[in-house]
Amino acid sequence: MRPVPWTVRPVPTVWLDFTTGTGVTDSGARVTPRLTGRRKRPTLVDLLDTAHNLSAERIMLTGKLPAVAPGQPHWLIAETPSWTSPGHWLSTPPTGRFTHEVTGRSLEVRTAAEWFPAEGLDPDQARQAWVLTTEAIKGVEDMELLKSPAATGAQLWARSLPRTLDPEPLPADVAELLHRTSGQHRIEHLTTGPAACGCGACRPLVDLQETPHGGFAYVDGRFMYASLCRELGSGPVTRLTAQQGQELLESDPYARARYRVRFTVPEWWDHVGVLPVAHEEVSAGWHYPNVPGASAETWADGVEVKLAHDNGWDVQVLEGLRFTKARLLDTWADRLKRARERLAAGGIDGAGTGDDTGTGTGTGEHVGAGDGVDPLVRAAAVAAVRAILIQGIGAFASRGRETTRVVWSAREVPAEAAATVVRHGEAFVYRTPSRQAGGQAAALYRPELAAQVWARGRARVLECPAALPHRPGAPRPVVGALQVDPAQLLAINGDAIYTTSVPAWSLPTAHGGGDDGAVGRMRLQGWLPSVKLPATAAERNVLRGKTEAAGVKAALRGSLP
Repeated sequence: MRPVPWTVRPVPTVWLDFTTGTGVTDSGARVTPRLTGRRKRPTLVDLLDTAHNLSAERIMLTGKLPAVAPGQPHWLIAETPSWTSPGHWLSTPPTGRFTHEVTGRSLEVRTAAEWFPAEGLDPDQARQAWVLTTEAIKGVEDMELLKSPAATGAQLWARSLPRTLDPEPLPADVAELLHRTSGQHRIEHLTTGPAACGCGACRPLVDLQETPHGGFAYVDGRFMYASLCRELGSGPVTRLTAQQGQELLESDPYARARYRVRFTVPEWWDHVGVLPVAHEEVSAGWHYPNVPGASAETWADGVEVKLAHDNGWDVQVLEGLRFTKARLLDTWADRLKRARERLAAGGIDGAGTGDDTGTGTGTGEHVGAGDGVDPLVRAAAVAAVRAILIQGIGAFASRGRETTRVVWSAREVPAEAAATVVRHGEAFVYRTPSRQAGGQAAALYRPELAAQVWARGRARVLECPAALPHRPGAPRPVVGALQVDPAQLLAINGDAIYTTSVPAWSLPTAHGGGDDGAVGRMRLQGWLPSVKLPATAAERNVLRGKTEAAGVKAALRGSLP
């Protein structure tokens, strides 16, 4: 079951702005779109023809793409004379697949935002960010970037495994159990209003009627997933009875294990929930009961059960799984950290002081200062390495990507796919599952790795080690959501928390905080002293953007003597 690295060649690409059609080739040569008729702006077929004439095999689009909404035409479903499509992927991020009717050449249409979420990149900046990211990855492993961050992460992992290691696959029933009982990162809005969980076992922490306005601080973990990949558990797997599981939890709370537990929220509890519970409606996702006296049963990773136990929760083990400790992701994560450090610390193209690796204040993404490289380009490359990390983790739990089909009559939709239909103009789009094949796909399927990293992330956002002063021999101080006044905690999203005041521990150590610039540290990303507090995730995301733009200077000034 050892994954086999494969050879990847660079894909001839043109980088084009969706609105104007102008752009650059891989070499940086300027591209002007080939327009037909009297149009001043290109259509999709114009972009395809332009790329085809340049012998490109891929278009990477930048700029503002048309909004996609159910019932409205999708920009990839358009008239494209001389081109046919074997099938597009119309979810986010979209992928267009076309074949030229005359030459038979294939052409993919992808978006630069799949790699570089930074807004405002023009085609040449996106191309430069791609080159910079490629050089950073080649600095730790001689390989090209693949079609997606997830595929690149998988390839990098296949190349990182020690030659003597042939990881044992999970039994099919254990893999299926992990799929049914493992959530991803924590997403929870904690104010009253339409985004509050209405299950009865969860209560919001901030009442917007009592506190409609306040500050807005955005804190997150620095390249957090990379710090969570040490010595994960894998096969062989041992099943545990209730007694065996309870004894293991008490004798070795750090064991690589997963438990089915029954828990009760303490009567005195006044903070966020600790253990994840799946909603009865699968599409509703997960929630975190925090109402005193609320009880539930759930599967949870050992790190989460230990955290609940340490905080005084009544947790009873019902059964469990014990994994064997292995170093399956250690080298992989280390290489991604080094790739990011090369970008941040100036190891490529004479880069300067770096972003957030401890060379400056330790906060934010301060990239490319004084090194001649566009800071926006370098920030985009740093974001791309992060995408490889995060999507690479997710790929371990993938049982095959769904396939999107486009038909022009509802009668052509198979009955088993009827629930997935989305109307786009006159087109009917449905999805069919792709069955996971054997061989390489099976070797890359490691759901236990993804489940453990996600669980560690959920625990780490609640309690995270910090570089705060402590007495020798005393427990190392922790920070995170559980160290925030619950009346000030607005939301948790992955490794990010949003609060109405700046947690002092999120500041750099030079300003009295616990951020020393190390990977995995919780750090302040931005601060706004007075805003209307968000009632929804959409409102919160808008504030997050404004907060990032404002930066941390106001908070740092406030922390000075």
